[in-house]
Parts: sequence; C-alpha cells; structure tokens
Amino acid sequence: IAAIMIFSTPKGEDTIKIGSIGIYSGEGSAWWVAAKNGIDMAVEEINAKGGINGKTLVVDHQDDKGSATESVNAFNNLVNAKNIHLIIGTTWSSTGIPLVNLADSSKTLVISPSLGKPEFNEGSKYLFNTWPHDYLLSKDLADYVYNKGHRKVAIIGAEELWVKDQTNAFKNRFEELGGTNVVIVEPLPSEKDVGTDALKIKNADIDAIVSTTDGILVGALVAKKVAELGVDLPMYSITIDQAAITAADGAYEDMEFLTSLNPTSKFRTAYENKYGITLDIGGPSAYDATMLIAQAIEKTGSTDATVLADYLANVKEYSGASGNLISDGKGGFNYGSATQVVRDGTIQELE
Repeated sequence: IAAIMIFSTPKGEDTIKIGSIGIYSGEGSAWWVAAKNGIDMAVEEINAKGGINGKTLVVDHQDDKGSATESVNAFNNLVNAKNIHLIIGTTWSSTGIPLVNLADSSKTLVISPSLGKPEFNEGSKYLFNTWPHDYLLSKDLADYVYNKGHRKVAIIGAEELWVKDQTNAFKNRFEELGGTNVVIVEPLPSEKDVGTDALKIKNADIDAIVSTTDGILVGALVAKKVAELGVDLPMYSITIDQAAITAADGAYEDMEFLTSLNPTSKFRTAYENKYGITLDIGGPSAYDATMLIAQAIEKTGSTDATVLADYLANVKEYSGASGNLISDGKGGFNYGSATQVVRDGTIQELE
C-alpha cells in the first residue's frame, strides 16, 4: 500500500526538501495532525521571511497509518525514491524504532516530535527527539501521587512499547518512595473486552488509580468500565488528549495529570487562531523540530544530514514553541511540564 503524500508548498527548482512521517488515520492521528500543522506553520513562517539562505522550504508529508511496515515504506520512499534525507517523525515508538538502523545506514536526519523512548534518539547520531523521554514524566507522576497521600494504587497500562516504559518508571519510583502497586493491568491496545481488567481493579485494596496509557485508547475503556462497576477513586495520569477523554465517557472527570504539552502562550494562541482547533500533542514540538532543522541549515550553509546532525548535537539549549529546550547530550531535548485536570470533559489548568 503506497503512503499518502501531501505537499505543503509547491515544488520548485530552488528549494530545500524535507519529509515527514506520521499517523494521519486511526489511533494517534490527532497527534500527527497537530504535528503536521506545527510543521506547516514553521514552513510558512520560514518562507514568508525569504526561506533558508534564499531557498524555499518544501515538505513532503507521508502517512504511516500507525504501522511499522508503512513507516519503513514511507522512509524508503522519501530517502531512496526522492533523495530526501531530512525527516520529521514518527508519531509513536512502534513506528520510529524500526527506522533507527535505516536512518543510521542511509545517513538520514530524523527528529521525532512525540516519540519518547531513548532507544530512538540514542540509537544513532542522526536521530533526535523534541519530545521529552516518557519515563521522566512517569517518575514525576509517582512523586505527585505519593505527595497527594496515596500509598496503594492500581495502574492501568497497555501492551505497547512506550506505555510499558511509562508503567515501569511509575512503578519503580512509587515503590522506591514507599508506595505499593497493588495491581497492574496491561491489555492489548486492540482489546475491546476489558471487563476482567476492570474487575481486578474493583476488587483491589487501593486508594487511587493511575493511568500510563498516554495515547492508547484502551486505557480509557478500562477507566470507563471501572467507573461502571461503581469504583469512585481519585485518578491520575500523564499526557491525556481529548480523544481519550471522549472515549472515557466521563470516567476521566476530575482526573489530574502531568503533561509535556506546555507550549508558550504565544504559540498556543497563534496555532488555535490559525486552525480553529485546540492545540494537541506534537504541534509545538514539530514546529520546534522544523525550526531547528532550518537553523542548522542556515548556520552551516549545508543540507547534508551529517553536517546538520553534528550541528544539532552541539545545541545545548533552544528557546522554542515548546518552551526552553535543554539537550541531554544524546539527541534528546527536555523541558518543563504542566499539571492539568479534566473538568466538564475538557482539559484545564489545575489551580
């Protein structure tokens, strides 16, 4: 199946071409729509100011449909068929990890705006993240829940690469603090019948429920089923989006959560005014990824991926739409998080 291709600006002779790979359809698509919008905002701004060193920036967007196979196909299409070696993507770890060796062997620069596994950016000098590593926020959540006075919790996770990282990070930190993870449920992302998982939580001696399912809707299904069983306990999570809130059908109401989606107010306002939708995960970090590539090209005068990767490896700090990005020295960038709450079915700042 060929990947869907959408050009954000017309091709011309005097252009610099970059690619993007992400989920345009199915679970996770809200993240990549936001990422595409962020990329396009950056491209529009760059070209309105005369481009990069006088050249117009052109983006070839490709849909991997959340499939590792499609991600590899999209990568090969960009790199081998179109000779594009500067790519922003992918949305998730399951589609990004398969590109690690391909990017390294083909000397292709890839920056992910939402993939949070260190195995990605630490797998090659050509790979970077503008989204903090998932386990960092999960460890912070453990401190947050413990400091709220909870000592016995149930964890709703999932059989997914980054979710398991998040679950383990919370579990280990919470136990280190003196808490107990009484029960952990990890259904497959495709699971629809989550009654058994919900019953385990209902029958457990706990004082709070923690979700680490970040982007995987099965977590919302478990929470909904738990609520239907009459369980009414405080809930905590990381990085909830509107799709998950909708799927939970009220079960996430009053849930407090930590998120790395903490952009500058200037970017949020500009994004929401331009697109008429609420800013989602991937928007500011994809904007930053595009601007970092543009800065690297402008400063080095080169579009060679190796030259640009070396430049980015030496960026210690960058002020962007996501906030103040600090390099971890291994291709990852970290920045501050926000604490939010679900109220009236929407995401609000926690006062």
